[in-house]
Amino acid sequence: MERDVVRSWIGVADRDLAIIRKAIVGPDPEPAGAAFHCQQAAEKLVKALLVAAGLHPPKSHDLSMLTGRLPADHPLRPVLVPFQRFTELAVAYRYPATDLFDAPPDDPTVEEVVAWLGEIETVRADILRFLGFAE
Repeated sequence: MERDVVRSWIGVADRDLAIIRKAIVGPDPEPAGAAFHCQQAAEKLVKALLVAAGLHPPKSHDLSMLTGRLPADHPLRPVLVPFQRFTELAVAYRYPATDLFDAPPDDPTVEEVVAWLGEIETVRADILRFLGFAE
């Protein structure tokens, strides 16, 4: 395992987690922007596990495909499967709708983003334990 590279991926995920926290507090929260960073943090954590498994993570935001690259018997694969629903957040709120059929979903609520953040942080802790990285 390339420990330094794995730690780098986790570090990038940590930056996304910090941005999420900042975006959901204060008088003008920005849950749609925070949602994008939920996807980004989840993606970086999956890519950290791919590197730890000796695999090269492709340039993709598709969490289903990325998770699917892990060995089927990988012990953390089951906790990553729920991240697949974040794939659409990579672009959902970042581009305007051009017609009726590609309208983005409704903006998430702050409460939804707080729940996603908690889920991602729990999986992050599971990954650190699995990799033997002290917190």
